[in-house]
Amino acid sequence: MSDIDWKSFSWNWTEFCPTGLKPFANDTNDLLPCFQKILLQLPIYYIFAAISAYNFGNQTRQVVRNKTQLRLLSCRTILSIVLALLPVAKIFVFHREGIPLYAVDTLVVAAECIMWVVHSGFLLTARHSGDISHRGTLLTNVVWLTIVVLDGVWLRTSRHFDWWPWSLVTLLCDLLYGATLLPTGSAVYSSQPRGGASREDEALLSNRYTYFHFDMNEAHLGHAQDEANWASRFLFHWVHPLIAKGVAGKLRKIEDLFDLPDALNITRLSERLHLALSQSQSLWRALHKCFGLEFYLIGLLRLVADLSGFAGPLLLGGLLRQGQDTDSDSSQAYYYALGLFGSTLLSALCSTHFDWRMAMVSMKMRVGVVNSIYRKALEARGIKESKPDMLNLMSTDTDRIVNSCISFHFFWSIPFKLFTTLYLLYLQLGAAFLAGVLFAAMLIPINRWLAKRIGIYSSGLMTAKDARLSATTETMQGAKQIKINAWEDIFITKIRGLRQEELRFLSKRKYLDAMCVYFWATTPVLMCLLTFGVSVLMGNKLVASTTYTSVALLYMLIGPLNAFPWVLNGLIEAWVSIRRVQQLMDVPNLDYSSYYNPIMRGSGGENTSLNAPKTSVLQMKGATFTHDSQEGEAPTVAIPFRLKDINVDFKAGQLICIEGPIGGGKSTFLSAIVAGLQCTDGEVCVQELTTGFGYVPQSPWLQRGTIRDNIVWGAHFDEQWYKSVLYACALEEDLQILGGDLVGVGENGRTLSGGQRARVALARAVYQDKKIYLLDDVLSSLDAHVARHIIKHCILRLLKHKTRIVVTRSVPLFFHANQILQVKDGQLGPSEYMTQSIDLSEEDVDEDDAGQPVRRRSVEISNQDDNRSVDSLLIEESREFGHLSSNVFACYWRAVTSPLAFAVLFFVLLMQMTRNLSDAWLAHWVTETTLDPHSNDTSLEHLLGNDSASGHTTGFYLGIFTAIAVTNSLATLARAFIFAYAGIKAAIFMHEQLLKKVMFAKFNFFDITSVGRILNRFSSDTNTVDDSLPFILNILLAQLAGLVGALCVSLYAMPWLGLVIIPMVPIYLNLQQSYRHASRDIKRLSSNAMSPLYTHFTETLQGLTTIRSMRASPRFQRDFQVKLEESIKAQLTQSAAQQWLALRMQLLGTLLVGGAGLLAAITASHATNPGLVGLCISYALSITGQLGDLLHAVAETEQELVAVERVDQYLQLEGEQNASGSADPPFGWPTQGVLRFQEVQLSYREHLIPALRGISFDTEAFERIGIVGRTGAGKTSVLAALLRVAPLSQGEIRLDQVNLKTLPLSVLRERIGVITQEPFLFEGTVRENLDPRHGFYDSEIWHAVKNSAAATLLVQQLGGLDGRVEQCGNNLSAGQRQLLCLARALLKNAKVVCIDEGTSNLDDESDLCMQQALRNAFKSCTLLFIAHRLRGLQAMDRIIVLDDGRICEEGKPQELAHNTATIFHGMLVAQDISPEDFTRLD
Repeated sequence: MSDIDWKSFSWNWTEFCPTGLKPFANDTNDLLPCFQKILLQLPIYYIFAAISAYNFGNQTRQVVRNKTQLRLLSCRTILSIVLALLPVAKIFVFHREGIPLYAVDTLVVAAECIMWVVHSGFLLTARHSGDISHRGTLLTNVVWLTIVVLDGVWLRTSRHFDWWPWSLVTLLCDLLYGATLLPTGSAVYSSQPRGGASREDEALLSNRYTYFHFDMNEAHLGHAQDEANWASRFLFHWVHPLIAKGVAGKLRKIEDLFDLPDALNITRLSERLHLALSQSQSLWRALHKCFGLEFYLIGLLRLVADLSGFAGPLLLGGLLRQGQDTDSDSSQAYYYALGLFGSTLLSALCSTHFDWRMAMVSMKMRVGVVNSIYRKALEARGIKESKPDMLNLMSTDTDRIVNSCISFHFFWSIPFKLFTTLYLLYLQLGAAFLAGVLFAAMLIPINRWLAKRIGIYSSGLMTAKDARLSATTETMQGAKQIKINAWEDIFITKIRGLRQEELRFLSKRKYLDAMCVYFWATTPVLMCLLTFGVSVLMGNKLVASTTYTSVALLYMLIGPLNAFPWVLNGLIEAWVSIRRVQQLMDVPNLDYSSYYNPIMRGSGGENTSLNAPKTSVLQMKGATFTHDSQEGEAPTVAIPFRLKDINVDFKAGQLICIEGPIGGGKSTFLSAIVAGLQCTDGEVCVQELTTGFGYVPQSPWLQRGTIRDNIVWGAHFDEQWYKSVLYACALEEDLQILGGDLVGVGENGRTLSGGQRARVALARAVYQDKKIYLLDDVLSSLDAHVARHIIKHCILRLLKHKTRIVVTRSVPLFFHANQILQVKDGQLGPSEYMTQSIDLSEEDVDEDDAGQPVRRRSVEISNQDDNRSVDSLLIEESREFGHLSSNVFACYWRAVTSPLAFAVLFFVLLMQMTRNLSDAWLAHWVTETTLDPHSNDTSLEHLLGNDSASGHTTGFYLGIFTAIAVTNSLATLARAFIFAYAGIKAAIFMHEQLLKKVMFAKFNFFDITSVGRILNRFSSDTNTVDDSLPFILNILLAQLAGLVGALCVSLYAMPWLGLVIIPMVPIYLNLQQSYRHASRDIKRLSSNAMSPLYTHFTETLQGLTTIRSMRASPRFQRDFQVKLEESIKAQLTQSAAQQWLALRMQLLGTLLVGGAGLLAAITASHATNPGLVGLCISYALSITGQLGDLLHAVAETEQELVAVERVDQYLQLEGEQNASGSADPPFGWPTQGVLRFQEVQLSYREHLIPALRGISFDTEAFERIGIVGRTGAGKTSVLAALLRVAPLSQGEIRLDQVNLKTLPLSVLRERIGVITQEPFLFEGTVRENLDPRHGFYDSEIWHAVKNSAAATLLVQQLGGLDGRVEQCGNNLSAGQRQLLCLARALLKNAKVVCIDEGTSNLDDESDLCMQQALRNAFKSCTLLFIAHRLRGLQAMDRIIVLDDGRICEEGKPQELAHNTATIFHGMLVAQDISPEDFTRLD
C-alpha cells in the first residue's frame, strides 16, 4: 500500500465512462448517457434498494389481504424479477455482439439487478405483512416514479442507437408495474400472532418476542404543540398524528382532537380580558392590553417573508443574464439558483409560522370576546330575553373582530410591498413602468368605491339577515302550533318576503364582487400589455432578464393592489363590530348589593328563645318598580306598567299566597323580588344576597337534556333527597310511564306535557334547597289530584320551613296561608279571601305517614351505569364521516342548473387559455427580439412595422398581444358575472327548498330536533351557501385552471422539469388525500361544536330570570366555557392542519423552484430560447403558491360543501303522511261536526309506548264533550289523533262521514278550530294575530273579540287592532295570550273546536268570561274541551274520563258527579267541589 504514489493518482474518466460528468452535448438538448448513469441512475437505484431492504426487514404487523391485493402483489413480484433479469440479459447480449462496454455499465447493471431482486423480496413479505395498502410507503412510490422517469429519459437517449428495444421493454414493464398500483383491494390487520398454529407446539417460555402493536389512530393526541420539541414545532411534525388519525377515519368526536395548549387556557384568558375590561371599560383597549405585544411581534415574521419574496424576481433576472452573457463565470448561475431556492424556502417558513401565530392570537381573542359577551348576557340589567341580535354579536361580530387581526398586518405590509415593488420596477424598466402602475393606480379608486358599496350592502344584508333570522326563530319555536293551524304557507310567505329583501342586498353585493373578481383576474394581462407596449414604443428592447424580472414584480403588485380595499373593508367592519359589542359592554350590570338592602335586625332579632318572633327574610318599603326601558323602543301602551308603593314584610317559614286579575301584575311582583325590574323608589330588603330564590316561572323553562339533569341542575346528587323531591312533586308515576329519569327532554321541555314541565321545573327549584321559594302559578296547569298532592307533600310538607310566595288561585292553598295578598293594577293589598272564614279540611292532615313510604318505593332511579335511554332526543347532531357523498355535489349542481354550470366552466377555460396564450406570446416575442438581426435599429419605422423586409415587426407582436389581452378581459368579465348569477340562483333554490321541507316536516321532527340545530341550518349553513361557498368555488376553479395551465406551459418551455415534477405527483396526491380526510372531519366537528355553544347561549337567554334568581350564573358560565373549549379545540386543530399542509405545499414548490433554477443554470451555457426559460422559472415561482392555494381551495370548498351536505340532510326530511290527501272533502264540509273515533291507537315515536290505546266514541252534531284525566293520561293525544299530528297505528277517525286520513292536511287543520296548551302569538299587529289570512273584516274581528269581555278590554289596552304584539307575545301575560287565542278560535267559526287546557292560565274572572263564551259563542259547533279545573264542565253534554290512553268512563256530567264509584266523582272531591254544587252551578 505504501508503494502507491497518491500524489500522481488521477481518475481516468474515459475508461470509466467516455463523456464523464458533462450533462449536455453541444449540439443537442439530450442529456449525455454518462451523466444519466453516474449522477442520476446509480444514486436512485441504491436509494430504492435501501428502502426496499428496510421495508423488507421491518414487517412486524400481520395483514390478511383479499384476492385482488394478493394477485396484484404476485404480478408485481413477477415484473420485478423480469426487470432484474433484463439488464443482465442485455449486458450478455451486448458483450456477445461486440458492443463496447465500460466500467459504469457493469456497475449500473449490477445495481439495477440487486435493486429489483431486493424489491421482489420485499413484495413477497408484503403478501402477509405490512400496511393495509398494498402499494407500499410513499417514499417507495416516489423513488419508483423517479426510476420510471429516468427509464423514459434513457429511452429518449437510446433512440439514436440500435439497442433501443431493450429500453422500450424496460419502460413497458415499468408501466405494467404502475398499472398494478391503481386498484385498491382490501385488507385487515390480523390479530393472529406471527407463526400461526404451529406456535401451539412451542414451549411456554420460548425465547421469542411478542410484539404489542399500539394503534396510533386510537391514541389520545395530547395538548397541541406543548409536548413537541423545537424541530417538531418548526416543521409542524407534531400535527402528523392528527392527520394519520384523520386518514384512518378516527376523527369522530371532539375528544379525538388535540387538547388546548397551555397558552389557550380558557379560564385564564377569560379572566385576563375581564380584568382588563373592568379597568379600562373599553373593549378595544382591553384587547390591546391583553394581546397587543404578542400581536405586534408576529409582524416581524411578515416582514421577513415579504423581504425574502422580493429576492425571487431579482435572482431570476440575474440567472437569465448569465444565459445571455457569454463572458460570465458559469458557476455564478448555480449561486443564483441556490439563492432562488434559499429565498423561497425562507419565505415559505416565515409566512407559515406567521399564519400559525396569527391563528393562535385570533383564538385567544375569540375566547376572551365570546366569554365577555356571555358573561355580560348573564350579568347585564335589562337584557331582553328574546333579543335576536345577541347571537349575532357572538357569531358574526366576533368573527369580524378576530378576522381583523390579519387585516391589520396586511394594512402595513401591503403599502410596504407596493413601494418596494415600484422602486424595483423602475430600476428594471425606467419610466415605462409607469404605464402599468398608472393602470393599477386607476383601479384603486374603483376598488375603493366598490369596497365602500360592498360595505353598505353588507350592512344592509346583515340587517335583512337579522330580520329573517328573527322571523325564522319565531316560526321554528312555534312550528307545532303553526302546523296545527295550517299556517305553514303564511309563515313561509312571511319569511320569503324577508328573504327577498336579503337577496336584494346579496345580489347587489355579489355583482359588485364580480366586478372585483374581474379586475383581479384581468389586471395581470393588461398590466403586462401596457408596461411592455410602452417600453418597446419608447425604444427599449425586450430582453429576457429584464422582462421576466418585471413580469414577476408586476405579478407581485397585483395581490396587494386588489387586497387593499378588502383589508380596509375588514378593518372597518371590525371597528363597527367592536362598537356593537361595546354597546353591550356599556349596559350596566345587575348589582344585587345596590338593588337589595340588608334587613336591619331589631333588638329581638337575635333572640333565640322559642317564643321569639320569626325573623324577616324579605321586606319592601314604599317600593315602586318599572320595567327596564329599552332604547329606541316605542312603548306599546300609552303608560308603561308599574308596581306602585309596595309595602310587605315576609317572615321566615311563612306561606304567602298572591292572587289577582289577569294583567294585574302578579308575575311582575315576583320579577320585582328577583331584581327583574327597576326599583325607582323605596327599598327592597333581603336577609341573604348569595343564596338566591327557588323560582318557578309561569311558563316553565327547561333545558335540553335528561329529566334528572334538569332536576339536579348541577347540584350534588343526593339520591335520598332526590327521591323525596320526586315524590313531593308527583313525578314518580310520570317517570315510570316515560321510562325513567334519564329519558330525554326536548329543548324547553317540548316533549313533556304542560303539567309535567311545570312539575319538573318545580322539582328543580325544590331540589336546590333555597330559603325563599317563588312559585308563579305552578298549580294552574296541573290536574286536580296532582295539584292537591303537590300542595300537601311539597308546599306544606317538604317546604314547610321555607318562606313560600305562591301566585295561585287555589282556594285549598289559601286555607294554609299566613298572608293572602291581591295584586291589581300594579298595587298590592290584602285579599278579600283573608276576611272569609276558612274551614280546614281535616283529611289533609291525617292520611299521610302510613301510606307514604309504600308509595315512595315505587320510584325507580335509573342508574348512571345502566344503558342510557335510546331516546332519539339526545342523539348527537348527525354528521357524516369520510368522503362527501356525490349527492352533495349533485344537490348543488341541481341548484345551479346544468346550462349555467356548463357556461361557467366554459368561460373559466377560455379565460385561462387566453391568459397562458398571452404569456407564451410574450415569451415568443422576447426570444425573437433577443435574436433579432435588426437589434440595433431603433427607428420608429422598424418599431411600428413599416419595415417591409421583416414580417415580424414590433407592431405585429404588439397587435396580437393586444388581441389576446382583450379576449382574455372579455372572457373574465363573462365568467365573473355568470358565476355571480349562478351563486345567487343556487342560494335562492336551496333556502326555498329548505324552508318548505322543514315547515312541512313531520311533527316529531320538532320534538327531537332542537331549535338551535334547525336555526344553524338557516343561519350559518345558509350563509355559507349564500356567500362563502360561491366565493371559494370561484377561487377553486380559477386556481385549478391556473395550475394546470402553469404546469403545461412550464413543461412545454423546459421539458427537463418533468424530472422534478413527476416524482412530486405522488407526494402531492398523498398530502392532499391525507389533509382532505382530516380537514373534512375537523370541519364537520367544528360545525357541530358550534351548535351546542349557540344552543346553550339561546337557552341561557330564554331562562335568564331563572338562572339569575337561583344564582346559577357561575355554573352556567363554567358550562359555557366547556362548550367553548370544544369549539376552540376544533378551530385550533383545523388551523394546525392547515399550516401543516401549507408548509409542505410550499416546500414542494420550493423544490420545484430549486429544480427549475438548477436546470436553468445547467442549460445556461447553450440555451437557445431565453424567453421560454424565463417563462418557465417565473411560472415555477408562481406554482409554489398555486400548489398550496389549490389544495387549500379544494379543502375549503369541501369544508364549505359540508354546509350543503347539512342542508341536504334536511332536504331529505319526510313530509307528513298523505299530506296532500287522496280525496277532497264535499263542498261546505263539515256541516254537522259529527265525530267518530273507532279503535284509535296512536304512538308518537316508534320506540315509545302508545299514547292512545283503542279509543272509540261518537259525538252528535254540536255536542260539547269535556275530556278529563290526570297528566299524561292521553287527553292532548285525542287532539293529536284528530289533527293527524302523528299517524294512527290502527283505527280510523271520521268527521261527517269523511275519513280524515284521506283529506289534505291543510284542509283538515283549517276546518278545525284549536286553542292549544301553549298559547301561540307572533310578532305583528293584533289584527294579524287574530286573522293571519286577512280573510275577515274588522267588524267581524271585533264581533269575535266582544264575545269575551276580558279579551275586549285587553285589545283596547293594546291600542285596538293595530296594537303591537311582540315576538312570541312577550309583552302579554300567559293569561292574556290565551284570551287572544280564544278570540282567534271564535273568529274562525269552525264546526269542530278543540280547546286544550285553554283555561289553565286564566284567573277566575277571566275563566268566567271563557265559560260564558263557551256557552254562547260555540253553540253551533262540536266542542272537545280538555280541562284540569272541573268547575264549568257542567255545561258539557258529556264527559269522557281517560287514564293511560284508554277511556275509563263516559257519561253526562251530572250522572258521573253523583255516582260515588266514578273516577270523575273522586276528581270533583279532590278539587273541593261537592256534586251538589257542581249540579247547582249549572
